[in-house]
Amino acid sequence: MKLSENQDHYRVRQSWINDFMLCPERSRLALTLPHFRSGSDATAIGTGVHSAIEWAMSEHSHPADVDLDDLKDQATKFVGDELEKPIKTSKISEDEHKMWATVDAMAEAWLIDIAPLVEWGGQSEFQFEVNTGLVTIDNKPIVFTGTMDYISPSGEIWDWKTAGRAYTQADKQMRSIQSSVYCLAAELLGLATPEDGVHTFRYGVMLRQQKPRGQVVEVTRDRSHFDWLLAQVKAAATMSVAVGQNMQWPMNDQGHLCSPHWCDFWSVCKGGYVAG
Repeated sequence: MKLSENQDHYRVRQSWINDFMLCPERSRLALTLPHFRSGSDATAIGTGVHSAIEWAMSEHSHPADVDLDDLKDQATKFVGDELEKPIKTSKISEDEHKMWATVDAMAEAWLIDIAPLVEWGGQSEFQFEVNTGLVTIDNKPIVFTGTMDYISPSGEIWDWKTAGRAYTQADKQMRSIQSSVYCLAAELLGLATPEDGVHTFRYGVMLRQQKPRGQVVEVTRDRSHFDWLLAQVKAAATMSVAVGQNMQWPMNDQGHLCSPHWCDFWSVCKGGYVAG
């Protein structure tokens, strides 16, 4: 949660809210030690595939117009560019032949299993900034900011995901903060009108495997989800302003993400006390 450049409001991204819910101290360190953040080979692959999808949708008006080999070439190029950056490596990139076969499979999965279900002609990488109507204890408003992977002409929001395992719809319906933030932002900006009070947010998921497999996972959001989201954000923002960023926030090590493999701040947090 960052103050804007002119210090008159707080800018909050859904990723920061996610971090806060996982571990408040992780979210504080993300603000105070941003240089500790380093990507991984999984992140590089995901970013590269995202770029290939953006290329496909910006250069073509319909999925039938996209040549699969061209899409795979673009994915290979973009992923290669990302892998050249300083990143953490894992078993994902140990076998290069398998890794590149996986990149091809994800590109194919998107084109065959996901793209035909998308309303084309919208905007990729749509950046937004919207006032939530909330204020912190210092009376500064809270503004949501973020980037939607894709929003269609009629206001359908899609998020492209590369994942090691299939998504569970029930889990995303219960826990997805991203869908709540994006659907609320789209409504406040007048970009999406809920049908009978309900928004639908879609994850287009490409599995990291050599056999192409794509998923479309739908999540619905209504006013009750927005009210709960705003209550969570109000509490998080109030605490962060009251305590400040120079003191430790509550630390949660009860999930599998508290580990040197998943948290960039392990060495200056739990890792300073116990070994991984």
